[in-house]
Amino acid sequence: MATLGEVVDTILGQRVQLRRLQGSGAAGQSGCSIYFARPCDEDDNDTEDKTKRPIAVVKVYPPHRHSDLLDELASYKTLRSLPSPPRAVHPIGVGRTRDEESGALAGVVVYQVATGKAVNTILCELGWITRLRSLVRDAAMDVTNRHKLQIFMEQNRGDIPVDWEAHKALEKQGVDIYFSEALPAFFEQRYQHLLRDLRSAMRAVASVLAKLHTGRRGEWCDAAENALENIRKRIRGWIEEIQTDAAPGYDNAGIGVDRREEMQDMVEYAIHQAKHRATTSLTHGDASSGNFFWDSNIGVTMIDYGGVRLSTDESGKPTGLAEMDTAGFYERLRKYAPSFGVSDDDVTSLQETFWTAYHEHNMSLDPDIVRLVRLRIQMSRLWSAVDKFNQSQDGNQAVVEGEFQRLRSIAKLLRDQGAWKRNILVVSNASGCGKGGIPFLNQELVNGLAGLNGVSVALFLVGDNNSVSQTHHENVTVVGLPGSEANGELLYYMAKVHQPEEFGLPTHRDANCRSPFDLIIGHSRYSSAAAALVRDRFYPAAKLALITHTSPLRKADAAWAWYGGSRQQGYEEATRLAMLDERILPKADLAVGVGPVLTNEAREREWVGQLTRPRWSLTGPRFHELIPGAHIVKDDKDIRARRPDDPFKVLLAGRADDPAKGVDDAIHAVWKLAESGVENITIDILGVPIGEVEKRQEEVDQMTGIPALVRFHPFSNDQHVVRRSYQAADLVVMPSTHEGFGMIFTEVAGLGIPILVTEDSGAGQFALDRSRIPAELGDAVVVMDEKAYGIPASIKSSRVGLWADRINQVRQNPIQAVRNARELHNVMRGYSWAHAAEALLDAAMEHHEGDTVQTAHGSLLPYRPLLSPEVDASLRCATTIRNHNGVPEREQAAAVVKSLPEIAPSLNALNEFVSKALGHQVILRPLDGPHVKGFSGAPVFFAHSTFTHSYQTRQTDAAILSQGEELAVIKLFPAGLDNGIAEELSSLEWLLHQTKGDINTPTPIAVGRTTWDEKETGVVTYRVAQGVSLYQLMARLGLLDGPERDDSVTVLKRGVIEAAKTLAKLHSYAVQGRSSEGYLEWYYDAAPGRVNRLRSHAGILLEHTGIDVDKLDEKVHTLIAQSRQEIYRHPQAAVVHGDAHPGNFFFDPRSGRTTVIDVTTLHCSLDENGNPAGTPERDVGHFLHMLRRTGEQLNMREKEMDECSRAFLTAYKGTAAGKLGIHTLRLLGVCSALSFVGHALQGPSIDGQILKQQAKILDDMFCLDQSGLLG
Repeated sequence: MATLGEVVDTILGQRVQLRRLQGSGAAGQSGCSIYFARPCDEDDNDTEDKTKRPIAVVKVYPPHRHSDLLDELASYKTLRSLPSPPRAVHPIGVGRTRDEESGALAGVVVYQVATGKAVNTILCELGWITRLRSLVRDAAMDVTNRHKLQIFMEQNRGDIPVDWEAHKALEKQGVDIYFSEALPAFFEQRYQHLLRDLRSAMRAVASVLAKLHTGRRGEWCDAAENALENIRKRIRGWIEEIQTDAAPGYDNAGIGVDRREEMQDMVEYAIHQAKHRATTSLTHGDASSGNFFWDSNIGVTMIDYGGVRLSTDESGKPTGLAEMDTAGFYERLRKYAPSFGVSDDDVTSLQETFWTAYHEHNMSLDPDIVRLVRLRIQMSRLWSAVDKFNQSQDGNQAVVEGEFQRLRSIAKLLRDQGAWKRNILVVSNASGCGKGGIPFLNQELVNGLAGLNGVSVALFLVGDNNSVSQTHHENVTVVGLPGSEANGELLYYMAKVHQPEEFGLPTHRDANCRSPFDLIIGHSRYSSAAAALVRDRFYPAAKLALITHTSPLRKADAAWAWYGGSRQQGYEEATRLAMLDERILPKADLAVGVGPVLTNEAREREWVGQLTRPRWSLTGPRFHELIPGAHIVKDDKDIRARRPDDPFKVLLAGRADDPAKGVDDAIHAVWKLAESGVENITIDILGVPIGEVEKRQEEVDQMTGIPALVRFHPFSNDQHVVRRSYQAADLVVMPSTHEGFGMIFTEVAGLGIPILVTEDSGAGQFALDRSRIPAELGDAVVVMDEKAYGIPASIKSSRVGLWADRINQVRQNPIQAVRNARELHNVMRGYSWAHAAEALLDAAMEHHEGDTVQTAHGSLLPYRPLLSPEVDASLRCATTIRNHNGVPEREQAAAVVKSLPEIAPSLNALNEFVSKALGHQVILRPLDGPHVKGFSGAPVFFAHSTFTHSYQTRQTDAAILSQGEELAVIKLFPAGLDNGIAEELSSLEWLLHQTKGDINTPTPIAVGRTTWDEKETGVVTYRVAQGVSLYQLMARLGLLDGPERDDSVTVLKRGVIEAAKTLAKLHSYAVQGRSSEGYLEWYYDAAPGRVNRLRSHAGILLEHTGIDVDKLDEKVHTLIAQSRQEIYRHPQAAVVHGDAHPGNFFFDPRSGRTTVIDVTTLHCSLDENGNPAGTPERDVGHFLHMLRRTGEQLNMREKEMDECSRAFLTAYKGTAAGKLGIHTLRLLGVCSALSFVGHALQGPSIDGQILKQQAKILDDMFCLDQSGLLG
């Protein structure tokens, strides 16, 4: 094996001398040996010639550091692949040799020499000059110090960085001038030069790091979380040692018990704060001043950059935290520079230069993570200072004190100020187990809050103080009122009439003028009104968080009998209850939903509560999604292991008298399995009113004819009884037709027991969120039954069939089911009640921008709709096509399509793609009727279920197709459409990520690309829009007469009104004062162009309709001029649909919800930054025109069309935040109508009647809103 010298000679192609680096840092950060290679002439002997500059640097990696060698090489490759790579020393070659000590194989890398000096070296030079400046000042004033100065300069001549030849010339000026003037000026000049050099170097280091950090950006991931967790563990480990083994040393150094407790508070606060997830990036990994070389001509060069590889995952995606590089470099300046002799003021100046320069590159860092990193570095400095103090006889306590004070300044927390002590008041009508779901949640949440470090909780409720406090709430101050049947009303009355001191609450502000409470929490209609009143009357400085627990309107859809004796009474009561939330939610600072479904409910109720508020003004509450906690079984012995011969036990636990719980569906599902031959299966129903158990048992036994198949049990308040029931079951089911969340899910998942939940529950939506629950675990617990709601329970119903099939899958695969349950159990360890409380407190008090979602371990993420990673990535990619004119560049649009997953070019492959996305087999059927390719020309398919049971005879495909439910819509975007898949994805990205649920649109399930009709084609699979389109309602109306027609008109008007409100919501995303003229230019050109195309048929047009094309042209140009004046006087830009016609609005008469489809053209109303650029008159004018035109087509009567138009305008005006320009509105309606007049003139024969209809509609558009509804 070649020697090291031979390896290096071979790599460099010449003979060299190697000199090993000695002293501090000789082994490098990784323990490598480092050598400088200097050229060696043929006649040179082995004597080192230091006059020759090194031509290479050699690093020898010992056997245990081979991975570092590979990381270094991979890192360099990564750096060179970046669009704007930061400068780094490049490896010239690699080799191997034997380790000098062990003889083992060692890796060798030969690098180019970094140009310039290490920043550390320049700092050291500045330190020398700083000390000399001080000595020179003393020598100038005191003759006795001159001799000392001369001795110092001679002894350190080799280290002092000055021009000694220039210094010689100074000595000739005479002793007095030399010491008093010449020498001070000489060193001052050198000092200023070095300081300027270092400031330039700081800016250059900042620039290089910014290039590295922006080279690739990524989303938060497990690797980033682990890196942060390692810092947390390190700091907590230090604190634990400081409080125990190291305590005597800290006492001796002046850091007593009070200060150590203060340090613990600092640490816990910093850790508590540093959990808002940042973006990830490539990082250097060891960003210190010794790893950056500065040269005034070329800037900064990085060395020792192997950490770059460690900041990526296997696929090359970034996982590092830029905060660790930047905060590390910043604090290490403070760590190293003073030891070189640099003054504190100069260190601070250099730090600030670096920090400012870094942020000038538009870099955003998480300040809490920065503080945590800085705190870790400063704690190590304090540790070192204490250690040195205790090891030296003349230890400097001032150094220890300085390091402690700096730790304080970083943490920005002084214990005696109580800067982060949080005082919380929870207002509740009841609290505790056995009193219902909301009191149970309140108890767990209150206890979770009280268990947090630095949090004090008071509970104001109706009930006996002692019993509530002792039974359910430890460490909580309970303030109780005497009981009443109307607890919520009593709370409100007490808050309105009495003063806080009358029932034991603190009054107003303390001696420090601080509000007694930082946060007040209320619960839905039960105590939110009282909580808001308590805040407004007594503690106006406190923040208000209101938690939404129920959705009365959604529950009324599934179980109206719960609210009233008749359907109408049920809906009326549900509406009344919903209105209570609508009135109070706008007052909140934070609106909290229990799970995703109820968070969206809170958004809807809050929006209805203040219809005229523009969403972009952010005057309403932020929203936070809370996940109820799981009580985790820590010992797996508590989790039941099933034996093969055991009966398969299904359990449904819940109020069996609640029709929304799906009890009948669960019973029929198990009965269906038993009837099909499945043996040894039972279902237990826990939660029947005790007086009904016997009667229900007799009825079901008689219905099934199978004794003991179904067993009913009374409702129990005893949590031990409920838990034993869970643990005795093989499967727990939650088949509710409505469930706001379903806390049974977290309870059972925390026990590690298999469970199935309904798709449309909060628990189901949480389980399907791939960012929180792994896909295979979520799919294993959710029954995709949304489309089967509302079907009466029977053995033949499709919903019963779906549940029977999934129950049977668990029964047939018990080992996999238990494995899934245990893995879910591990996931739920990150969702305890303490985590829920911590996330809620963070969202309310610390997170000040945007809506939040609770994730694992109490962390927060910005709210985003539930999307698969592939869909989310495609939406973000599509944002790159946005520009100032709304028309994407062809290359950019093509790049979006190329980024999509590929599907083979066949219908079978498309079928398999959709089946995989939905999780089960489907059959695709094309859209039939007059619009087989939709209105845009895009082919459309529906995915139908092929549901069959393994125990049933296989049906024919035709039979399946006729019976299967529509599960998804598949839309194809062949190349050549006016608006393609790139625009569709851009529009969806804005709707899903910016409106946060305000605008309902079908969620994209999967995206891909294929070849269709020999064209490259984008594919989007969507969930099915609920309800029917307004076009379908209009078509049905045209076929009816009598009372049925009147009822149909009523439903259509409701749908039209909701469409108007939806458009008003969309248009509230607007910018006042910004002109939309750029958006309108197309229409300013299109309208006259369409008139000109009519000139070839001017005679026919005049004959059949009386329209004179010249006069028409004049009217259009007049409208354009008036429109331009309007937008000049009242400029505004809004996000608009762009193709708002009745076919693109689906209305669900049961829930009153509207869903918008075909949103491709919304993209055209966004500028390059995703900001509003369109004009709302486009949507209103087009909708009114198409309402009229479609109504004529579908045999609607004049009066009916007028009523719908008036209803639309009235609803829009009552909801919209801004005013419409009447001339612009008429122009855009006219522009739409002109295109259809043109169509009516096409073809070999012209239908005079159709032409007259279109001409009449055109005339109506010129006269839009003559009644002044929009004025």
